[in-house]
Amino acid sequence: MLSLWVPELPFQLASGRDSRLSGRPLAFLSPSGGSTPTLWLVNRLAKVEGIGVGDSMDRALRVCPGLQVLDPAPQVWWEAQAGFGEFLTRWTPQGLLGRMGEAQIDLQGTHGLFGHPVDAASLILKELSGAMGWLGHGGLSVSGTASRIAARQERGVEIVQDGFEASYLAPHPLKTLPRLEDGILFRLNRLGLYQIRDLQPVPVNMLAQFVREDKARNLVQCARGEDRPRLPMLANKPHESQHLWRIEPPAMPEAIPLAQWLLDKLWNDRRSPRLLMLNWWDVDGVSHRWGASEFELSEPPLVVARTAETGFRQNAQRRILVHRLEAHIAWGLGRSRGLFCDGNKKLEAIEPTLAKLRKRYPDHPVLPGWARATRKGATL
Repeated sequence: MLSLWVPELPFQLASGRDSRLSGRPLAFLSPSGGSTPTLWLVNRLAKVEGIGVGDSMDRALRVCPGLQVLDPAPQVWWEAQAGFGEFLTRWTPQGLLGRMGEAQIDLQGTHGLFGHPVDAASLILKELSGAMGWLGHGGLSVSGTASRIAARQERGVEIVQDGFEASYLAPHPLKTLPRLEDGILFRLNRLGLYQIRDLQPVPVNMLAQFVREDKARNLVQCARGEDRPRLPMLANKPHESQHLWRIEPPAMPEAIPLAQWLLDKLWNDRRSPRLLMLNWWDVDGVSHRWGASEFELSEPPLVVARTAETGFRQNAQRRILVHRLEAHIAWGLGRSRGLFCDGNKKLEAIEPTLAKLRKRYPDHPVLPGWARATRKGATL
């Protein structure tokens, strides 16, 4: 597995548009507004001068008169991250985009195209610099955690040999483990665990006394370098999925059992749908689209599937055979993953319980308590 890390990508993008910004302390202004402008992002050169995130702009300019404060450009950053994903699909179909400037890809099976993984990693970084103008680093390891931490060392291509994952991870601080929540880190520090080597010998059943068992198991696997994540397809955004149904032979809309097909997709995932979009194509190539509202998605899966089937048939009025149908589903409560954060972990934690309740009570809406105010009727 190859982890890629492009440090300070927003600032690299700004310097790429204006070469005068290179080598200068930079900061982005917070988009939240307010009576006192504050800094949202700060580059390393500014941090050396004593500037930090959240500082007021007035104080920052007094401390560092040479600081260049820029307006934020989230749309540019989103487009850059999307371009990053498109660039990586040239090398492998499997991968996952993380936070801004971060990605993991699977190079298994690409030896015949790009050679040894070390050569492929070097070539990818070279192409990234030439095609995108970005300075990046890579980490190679069979462990997802080890490869990610290796890339963060910013030494070109850092290689973690097979069998040495635990010893490589041992001296790093616990906070470098991916997706380690602040509350769990605080508890581990209270127990005297500060480095990854401190956590490696701890049995899972002992750690489960302080954190949930599934999290304890995952945490120990990451600390020991035993994690082997299965990466999704790069074409799908995180927490989103595409489901294609080629209808053979083509059929009339009323003859397509859409509700049954969609119900299978909704029940096979342990997360709640927050977006559902149907696209279908007639045999003459004309495309159509239907989307579910937030209220419709709050209904139980049986109702959602029937609503989608009704919407599909009501919008397929051309009386022409349909030969292809696609469902685009975004999963997970709350908002999708952002550029600099991994989403709401508390909402994600209750998803497995909601999934069990939805199957136990298929005819009733199952929603978290905070959703009561957003809909009428009973909530389990």
